[in-house]
Amino acid sequence: MAIRAKQIKYKIINPYQNVEKLLSDADCHYKTNLHTHSTYSDANDSMVEMIEGFYDYDFDILAFAEHGILGKEWDKEPTIIPLYLFQNLWHGKREHLSPTQYDAILKGTYKTKHGKRTKARGLMCVPGAIEANMLTLVKNHVNGYFTDDRCEGVFGKENDFEDPIRKIEESGGLSHINHPTDWLNARKYPDCAHKEGNINIFADLLRRYKSCLGIEVLNMCDIPNFCDRQLWDELLQVIIPEGERCVWGFGNSDAHEAWQADTAFMDYILPEYSLKNLRTAMEKGNFFAVARYAKPELGEDFEGKGPYPVVTEIKVNEKKNTISVTGENCRCIELIANGKVISSDCIEENGKIKSVIDLSQHSDDITCYVRFQLKGDGGITLSQPFICDDGNMESLRKEPPKPEKLSKKDELLKKFYNTRIGVLVDRDKAYEV
Repeated sequence: MAIRAKQIKYKIINPYQNVEKLLSDADCHYKTNLHTHSTYSDANDSMVEMIEGFYDYDFDILAFAEHGILGKEWDKEPTIIPLYLFQNLWHGKREHLSPTQYDAILKGTYKTKHGKRTKARGLMCVPGAIEANMLTLVKNHVNGYFTDDRCEGVFGKENDFEDPIRKIEESGGLSHINHPTDWLNARKYPDCAHKEGNINIFADLLRRYKSCLGIEVLNMCDIPNFCDRQLWDELLQVIIPEGERCVWGFGNSDAHEAWQADTAFMDYILPEYSLKNLRTAMEKGNFFAVARYAKPELGEDFEGKGPYPVVTEIKVNEKKNTISVTGENCRCIELIANGKVISSDCIEENGKIKSVIDLSQHSDDITCYVRFQLKGDGGITLSQPFICDDGNMESLRKEPPKPEKLSKKDELLKKFYNTRIGVLVDRDKAYEV
């Protein structure tokens, strides 16, 4: 008599569970960028030019996270940091909105010179944002939200993410780590995202600071940070089995010029706009990361144009072990586990797809999570991870490494191993992380 194999049953945690009913309503999708610069810090375009650019690209929510400068309402001048006074000489322009302009922007009645906006609702301001670790030679940057001025005007420490994350948490704010594989110098070390030491650096921060919600996985044109998704998948495999939290993937343009506004962003799912709802969505992962460029996934020369892929329905059925995703403006829906595509549903023409995945059919590939990515003519859209527990989660947990005690020489080398002045110390010979 044949013995029937035990059927695998998954407990599935859906990050979109509380907003499932909103996905089909276009008015509940908010095109969002939370990492923007102007000539108040190191950008080439003024705040007014940047706001008008995002307005014309039909954004709904925008935050200025300037280097070392806390964002304010757009009709108020940001703090002037002496470090950036060169902008007056270099660009000769530094301006914020008048109260009349600001009111029109918020209402959606503002008229730009290009007049490209198609949405009736306005562009909402998110004050209290900042890019911390000002003036570091390496790009160990952290974005803070709903925070105060304790990081404003503070010079950063080379290769130190912890100080700003801690300060932002103490303020009651939220944070995420910006373009991590740019800091890891992915162009020179394309396997950096898979190095255990590098993974441990970020995993340790995420364990100790729950207010640090995750990492940027999409940023601008995906040139120096094309390994960010690989690092994300590695972190998920480490953090999820520990049972304390998940790691959200953020997408931002990091725009320094208005034309860069539409390169990467997020699709937030909100019942209605309010700062409280935005914060809740950030904490719960009720958003998708979107980009026009994604080198490994879409190709080196691909540039998304037109409507970007949008998720309009998600259904989770634990009894059947299935997750179904419906997307529009896409050619393909792919299921990813442990950094690998394990299933895909594709059509020839950009359009609507419904993909139903039976997790039990892919149990050999799934350890603790799956995530979806939608690819279309307009670019790529990434879902947040769905935690999938088949009852063996505890066996996947790894003992966090104990901090290594370094000699004074190694501490010094570690501090400078990734500086862009490269002539001081070669990373391979200095301090292998």
